[in-house]
Amino acid sequence: MSFRQALADNPAPAKLGDVSLRYEPSILVGETRAGHLTWKPPALSALGGGLVLAAVAALIFVDSLWSVSALLSLAAAAFLGSVRLSRLERRKRGFVVNFATTTLRLDFVTPLAGKPRTLLVPFDDVKAVGLVEQADGRSCLTIDFVMEPEVLREALAAFITDDELVQAHRLVRVLEGAFGLGSIPPDSPYLSTQSPAGPAGFEATPADRDGFDREP
Repeated sequence: MSFRQALADNPAPAKLGDVSLRYEPSILVGETRAGHLTWKPPALSALGGGLVLAAVAALIFVDSLWSVSALLSLAAAAFLGSVRLSRLERRKRGFVVNFATTTLRLDFVTPLAGKPRTLLVPFDDVKAVGLVEQADGRSCLTIDFVMEPEVLREALAAFITDDELVQAHRLVRVLEGAFGLGSIPPDSPYLSTQSPAGPAGFEATPADRDGFDREP
């Protein structure tokens, strides 16, 4: 099935999960909106603040340098964890499916340095498109692609609600049509690499390589 035909049969939604979608001639563009921040970074910050207060109390009432040092170390870890989670959750992502050049452009920000990166993936190197369940019960649209010598996974859209699943399946069919995946046999080893884990920053196993997740 061609990209144009797939898109005609399954119109791409204007919004899916945390991404906005738009279609231009032979191009499908997806971009994340404002960063999606969960309750965890603020909770870790609050925990860090509580540990600092506990350290002050220990210094005044217990007079134990060991206890103070331990509490301050835990507070520092909580603050660092809050910053790390916040950066992961606010990472902007984008993708461009370009049928004219038969390439998928992935735009992302590296998790540690926070630097913008772009990767061009030929359609032939995309091996699977699917929906995986996040730890919060919502879904994430992912692609698996080859970057020798590994098969890597990246999220195209995350935080997809149950009400958006029909649209998500339509977009999967559009992308399968673009990448020519409709003829992959059900016993393909690439399909067997799908796992219930989502991408980094979305309750997944943190195994990043330049912002991408390795296959388990």
